[in-house]
Amino acid sequence: MGHLGENAAGPLVLDASPSHPLEDVIRREGWLTLLGERVREDKWKGLPPERVDALRPLADLVLVEADGARGRSLKLPADYEPVLPGTTGEIVVLAGLDAVDAPLDETLVHRVPLVAAALGAPPGSRIDLQAFVRVLAFPGGYLSRRVPGARMSVFLNKAEGREALGAQAAEALLPHFARVAIGTAREGRARVLMGAARV
Repeated sequence: MGHLGENAAGPLVLDASPSHPLEDVIRREGWLTLLGERVREDKWKGLPPERVDALRPLADLVLVEADGARGRSLKLPADYEPVLPGTTGEIVVLAGLDAVDAPLDETLVHRVPLVAAALGAPPGSRIDLQAFVRVLAFPGGYLSRRVPGARMSVFLNKAEGREALGAQAAEALLPHFARVAIGTAREGRARVLMGAARV
């Protein structure tokens, strides 16, 4: 888990804290954000995948931030990312539609050299819609990190005023992913597409 700040859900609990039995907190609060070891003032390490697997029976739903993008809208994972528990049921790749028509630089792209190599394009070049889709569907990217039995999905975020663009991207991505959602995390809304069906 990376930067949390005000985005944390429920009470914050350190996994190493014996004073907060997780079962009691979940029963009392209904949910919690569980943190590993503190790395610095604003960042904590995530829990090891085997620890998440062991805790899985305690909750109906477990969300894991398996890697981060430093707030940027598009990325490809490094070799060691994402860190996924074996009990993962769905992997949701998050990308911001504001990266379409933006330059391939660190303003909106995390791991620029990986993205540039995958696209065969130099840093600074424009990321058109086709390039955006190619990054998300890149065979050596998130699709190669699938956990057996897990569904692969994409959430196209920052769709405010970009709904038509999101629909075009979704159409190109659906052959590669089980479902694609188009919406805005900030407003808590999304339209989900599964194959040809809209939910």
